[in-house]
Amino acid sequence: MSVHSEHQIGSGSSATVLKIIVLALFAVITAIVAVSFAAHHMRIGFEKEYMHQVNVKIEQLASTSSLLISGDEILADPAAAQTKYASVLPAMLIDSTEENQSHKIYGLYSYSGGTLTPLLQSSSEGLLATQIPVSDWLTTDAAAYKIENEGQVTILTPIKDSQGKVVALYEASATYSFVDAYGNAVERRVLKSVLVAVAAGMVLFSLQFLIPAIVHKARGKGVSY
Repeated sequence: MSVHSEHQIGSGSSATVLKIIVLALFAVITAIVAVSFAAHHMRIGFEKEYMHQVNVKIEQLASTSSLLISGDEILADPAAAQTKYASVLPAMLIDSTEENQSHKIYGLYSYSGGTLTPLLQSSSEGLLATQIPVSDWLTTDAAAYKIENEGQVTILTPIKDSQGKVVALYEASATYSFVDAYGNAVERRVLKSVLVAVAAGMVLFSLQFLIPAIVHKARGKGVSY
């Protein structure tokens, strides 16, 4: 075989190896991007569904709890009403015992002359009723008023007396700030799994080149002269 032929064969082999390497890198990058996109898409879908369920649940809890509150009792004796509902309302908003779940808080206020006076507050932070203009939630039909912030949903429910006059306000709120951190952790785990799988694939892919070279070298050493 001529030197020119050997050179052509060597050049062809080098070009083939280079093409294989380029294609392998392209496949690896495509796989990582595709899996990351799929994981992020699934995360967004999960977060939307979870937030929807939290909204539905807190609306139901707020509606049920408000039915237990008597506007006449609050109007007649706020102190007695405070004592009564301090033992009743906590039973309606029970937090899950599991870690990283939604946290529910509540507040009960008497209302008179455009002013809210706190009667009960289960938390010193997170309650919004006193920060919201009365005109936002005090409507003609006295319907429940929803406030949605990042990681939190709050329901303000006006409480009427027997004459149909709004005399109190009940606030129920659920926070779910853990969702963002949970989603980040899941995406990181998925990406790590992909990188491990890709690394393992590249190692196995490389063996088809290494094993023949090792066998050829071993046979070469075994030849006696």
